[in-house]
Amino acid sequence: MKFLAVIALAAALGVMLYQRGLFSPPPPPPPPPPPPPAILAQPAPVISDEELQKVLKSAQDPEPSVRWEAVVFLDKVKSPRAMPLMQDMLQHDMEPTVKVKIINLLSDRRGPEVMAALVGAMKDQETDVRMAALQALEKIGDFSVASAIADGPIRDQEESVRLQAMKTLNSLQDKKQREIDEAQKRWEADKAAAAAAAAAAKK
Repeated sequence: MKFLAVIALAAALGVMLYQRGLFSPPPPPPPPPPPPPAILAQPAPVISDEELQKVLKSAQDPEPSVRWEAVVFLDKVKSPRAMPLMQDMLQHDMEPTVKVKIINLLSDRRGPEVMAALVGAMKDQETDVRMAALQALEKIGDFSVASAIADGPIRDQEESVRLQAMKTLNSLQDKKQREIDEAQKRWEADKAAAAAAAAAAKK
């Protein structure tokens, strides 16, 4: 009798658990995500490599605005020719406004090539180009160019360039001091934490 009672109790418990869904099969896995749209699988440029060569030729167009738009396009599609082209135009393009636009574009970049291009632009014949280069270097805040500024632009024939050179040097010095102060604070915080941990370990 006890055996039958145990079986009956187990059966009743099984029915109750089933009704509560504990023995129900697990839900099916979610469907896989849909494939990306075809446009995402296409290369970035809207033109072919052959047509891209025509854009490179447009960078030599007699009209300055056309040359600039060609640079913008090549930069947007991340062409490996974009940076060498900008470096070459900073050295040889005859239109100062194009050079200034290129400098402004590079002011949001980092890297040795960018810094070399901007340092070279500090020696340009046009005042506006030299000024733009100094302002870009101030914005980037790379201390490595401080010596190049001190060796040239602070003795520029134009007062406005000399003034901007000193402003850029001051900005670089302020940034370096802030980094030193922040490093000092981190060191003091780490030192205090280490001392507290050592004191706690002795207890």
